[in-house]
Amino acid sequence: MRKQSKWMLRIMAIATTGALLITTPSALANTLDNLKQEQKQLEQKKNSIDSTIKHTEGKIDQNVSKIDQIMAQIKELDTKIINTESQISEVLNQIKLTTTEIEKLQASIKELERKIEERDQLLKERIRAVQVSGGSVSYLDVLLGANSFIDFIDRFSAVNTLMDADRTILEEQANDKKQLEEQQASLNKKLQQQEDSKNELLSLKTSLDGQKASKGNLVDQLEVEQAKLHEEKEVLETEYDEILNLSQETQNKIVSEQKRLAEVARKAAEEKKRKEAAERQRQQAASGGGGGSSIAIPNVSAGAWTKPASGRYTSGYGSRTHPISGGVKTHYGIDIANSTGTPVLSAADGVISYASPLSTYGNVIMVTHSIDGQTFTSLYAHLSSIKVGVGQVVSKGQIIGAIGTTGNSTGPHLHFEIHIGNWEGMAKNSVNPLRYISL
Repeated sequence: MRKQSKWMLRIMAIATTGALLITTPSALANTLDNLKQEQKQLEQKKNSIDSTIKHTEGKIDQNVSKIDQIMAQIKELDTKIINTESQISEVLNQIKLTTTEIEKLQASIKELERKIEERDQLLKERIRAVQVSGGSVSYLDVLLGANSFIDFIDRFSAVNTLMDADRTILEEQANDKKQLEEQQASLNKKLQQQEDSKNELLSLKTSLDGQKASKGNLVDQLEVEQAKLHEEKEVLETEYDEILNLSQETQNKIVSEQKRLAEVARKAAEEKKRKEAAERQRQQAASGGGGGSSIAIPNVSAGAWTKPASGRYTSGYGSRTHPISGGVKTHYGIDIANSTGTPVLSAADGVISYASPLSTYGNVIMVTHSIDGQTFTSLYAHLSSIKVGVGQVVSKGQIIGAIGTTGNSTGPHLHFEIHIGNWEGMAKNSVNPLRYISL
């Protein structure tokens, strides 16, 4: 009971202070157990995220369908707008034609009114002349007053001419008045048509404005849906590419653990010589340690770094076409392909800072190194097996695991990363491993 109480007090002290200087492998193992437990919870969270991604894909399909529907409505409105604009053009042409006809009628009416007014004046003068003579003019008196036959003939001709003139004036006056009435009726009709056309034009323009407003609203909806689709696609790509499904709290714990282990690695680097590390590796390879063939183990290079595995260099650092998603993505490491079980070596002296499954990386080992006062972290992913534990000091060229195809992998290979400083996600502080290792 007393031992258990002490253990509980120790756990409470760890929780209270939030930090513990790790100096022994057993303490490191306890920290690793805690991280593994949290990792299991994160795997459950990953499964939940996978389910959310599938749900989001379904929503994207719905958005695509909705966009298609909106586009169909926009096209339908475009057809209506084109028809309405065509009708407006026809009405404007009709208004223009009617205006021309009205102007001609008004000019003709004005001319008829002028002629009628002139005849009225002429007829009024004839009436005044009759009144002055004391009564109506008797054409018979005019004829009987002839002095001779020739004078009679002349008077008869003059009388006929006067009678024809009077008759012509009266007929023209009657015809012009009739024509005036007809043209005024036609003018009134044209004016009514003009008014009707203007009313129709106003109605069409109102309809057109409504159609354009509706189209504008649909375009707004379209842009919203397209933005939503783009945003959700970005979320999916981020979910797919970002293998960091760890919570920030757990990631901070890993980073903190790596910082503590970096100091351990620095001290280990001071105590060991690189030549001794290479000799131990050759002895281990000769004795068949690590479960791999000595043929599959690359020669350990001189200097601080060495190639982590033998095999075929299949993918470099930087932009590439993703083998699963097909999109152009950034590859934050290099890939070395070989058969499952091929030994994986620590690329430099260091201390194991992570050794467990990690999201789409599959089985992962991280080694924290201290080289010439600079901290580095190397990462080895998709392993078929892990042969080291957190806190273990390793030498350059020492077997730490084996090539596999765990996690998000299309075939057996080693995914190898180098980060300056501690690992805080695949994109942060990553560098091209070829700057440090030779193939």
